[in-house]
Amino acid sequence: MLGKRGEPSRDASLGLYWLRLGHLRFEKCDLKEAEKAFLDAWEHSRSLSDPRLGAEVLVGLLRFAGEALDLAATQKWESSLDHLIEEHPRNISPLVWYAKGALAIHSEKWLLGQRFFHKFLKTARIDPEVTDEDRCVYEARAILMLANAQAKRGARRRSFFLLNTALSRFEKINLKGINGVLYLLLGQHHEALQQFPEAMEWYKKAHGAFLGEHNWYHHLYVLLAYARLARLQQNYGRANFYLDLIDKAASSAEFGVMRTELLRERKRLDESAVDLLVDGQKGIVRTRETGPINLRKQYVLLDILRALTKAHRKDDASGQDTPRGLSKGEIIEQVWKENYRPEAHDNKLYYNINRLRKLIEPNFRQPKYLLNWKEGYRLAPGLKIQWLGLERMASSSAPKRTQTNEVLPKGLTLGIKANPVQETVAQNMRTGTPLQKSNPTRLEPSE
Repeated sequence: MLGKRGEPSRDASLGLYWLRLGHLRFEKCDLKEAEKAFLDAWEHSRSLSDPRLGAEVLVGLLRFAGEALDLAATQKWESSLDHLIEEHPRNISPLVWYAKGALAIHSEKWLLGQRFFHKFLKTARIDPEVTDEDRCVYEARAILMLANAQAKRGARRRSFFLLNTALSRFEKINLKGINGVLYLLLGQHHEALQQFPEAMEWYKKAHGAFLGEHNWYHHLYVLLAYARLARLQQNYGRANFYLDLIDKAASSAEFGVMRTELLRERKRLDESAVDLLVDGQKGIVRTRETGPINLRKQYVLLDILRALTKAHRKDDASGQDTPRGLSKGEIIEQVWKENYRPEAHDNKLYYNINRLRKLIEPNFRQPKYLLNWKEGYRLAPGLKIQWLGLERMASSSAPKRTQTNEVLPKGLTLGIKANPVQETVAQNMRTGTPLQKSNPTRLEPSE
C-alpha cells in the first residue's frame, strides 16, 4: 500500500523493503520483528533525508506503539511525524493523515478522526506519486475508517450506508487488506442489532479473507468476534475456546490492545456465565433475565442471599453443589443472630423471602432461583452464583446500620428526633420486619 514513486534508487528501495517487511511481520503477529524492521527503515530514511519515506515509516512505528499501548513511544513518533509535516507539507505520504485519524479514534475523538480521514481521502486522490492501485486502496481504507468512526459515534445508519458503498465498489476488486476489514465491520453492525445469524455470516467471510491473505493479526479480531457471538448466545464453552486461542497467539506484551480486548471480553463472559451475580458491597444483584437490581440498603435481603450462598457453595472434595439449603431456624440464627422461635420469626422470614423473590425471580409465583426446601429454603440445584467480595464479608455481618446517616430513610438524621411513624418505618427497614396490619403506613417492597 506504499507509493512506488517511479523508479526508486537502490538505497530508497532498501528502505521500502524494511518498511514492507515490518508490515508483513506485523500481519504474521511477529510484532518484535516488525518493530525491528520499522526501526531499520526509520534509520535508513533519516540517512537519505527522504521525508516521504520517513513519514510512511513513522506510520508503521505508530501502528506498533499503538498496539503495544506504549504511550511514550506514541508521543515520540507522533511528534516526529508532526515535525515532518511542518517541514515538508508538500512532500509527505497521504498515509500520515490516516495515521493521525487512527490516533484520534483511539483517543475517542471521533469528529477529529473523521476530519483526518477526509483529508487522507482528499490528498490520496490528488497526490501524483500515488499509483492508481494504491489510490484505490487508500480510498477504500478511508471509507471503512469513516464508517467505523460513525459506528463508534452511534450513527449506525450512516455507517451502514458507507459500508454498503464500499461493498458495492471494492468487493469484486479484491484489494489486499480491504475485504476482510469490510466484512468484519459489517458483522459488527449486525451484532450490535442482535442479528446474530447475519453477523456470523459476515464474520465467516472475514475469516476466509484474512486466512487467504495470511493476515493472522486481523484474524485474531475474527476470533474475538466469534467469542462475543458465542457469549451473547450463551454458548460459554465455545466462547472460552476462542478466547483461549487468542490468549495463546497474543501472549506477548506487544499485543497491548488485543490483550485489553481479551481481558474485557473474559470479564463479560465471567459475568454472563453465572445465573446470579451479587455485588455485596454495592447491593446490586444481576440475573440472566434482568439488568442490575439495586437492593439499595435492604441489608437483610443481602444477608439472606449470603447465608444461602454459603450453603450452596461447591464442596471442595467432590466439586458438586452441596445437597442442602438452610432451615428456617438456621436462617434466623445466621441473619438475625437470634434463637429461632416460630411464633416470633416465621412471619418476618416469609415476608423477606417474598420481598427477595419479587426482586430476583422472573416469575414470582414460579420461583427458579430461591426454592422451598424441607423446613426452609435453598438456591436451585445447579444454580451458578458468583458473589463479589464474599470472602471479605464472610467473617462479619452487615455493617451496623444505625450508626451512620446514609442508611436511614430520607427525613431521618442522627440528632433529629423523628415522628413515631418514621421511627417504625426505619426500624422495620433495618430489621426486615413487616409492618403490622394495624399500622396505617404501608411499606411496599421495592420491585
